[in-house]
Amino acid sequence: MSSEKGNIKRNRAQKHQNSRAFKNDLHDKTPKTKFLNSLEISDVCLHCKGILEWRIKFKKYKLLKNPKTCTKCNKKSVTLSYRVMCANCAISLKVCPKCGKNEAEVGQGNSESIASDYDSNEEA
Repeated sequence: MSSEKGNIKRNRAQKHQNSRAFKNDLHDKTPKTKFLNSLEISDVCLHCKGILEWRIKFKKYKLLKNPKTCTKCNKKSVTLSYRVMCANCAISLKVCPKCGKNEAEVGQGNSESIASDYDSNEEA
């Protein structure tokens, strides 16, 4: 096996290679998938942005059903998935709402409009 102790060199090529890239909307044309593909992530740091884009690309991103509790103000005001802080606390503390790190690259997008856009699409 390639994972045996001491066996760090692999002599052969990859056994199975994908011929086509994964498409998250190949068999799923629902409004939720269309919304997720059009979602622009701009309120988090670069590292967290990459993580969330990967989740969207490979159909792992799950939307919140109910608001979560903010870790800073303890109010149920977190409306976006995979965030631990509300947008107001993150902006005032100048931190990433997902990881909580003080990053200079945190974008200041309007994250509240993203959640309201999906709610309006869901009702239509």
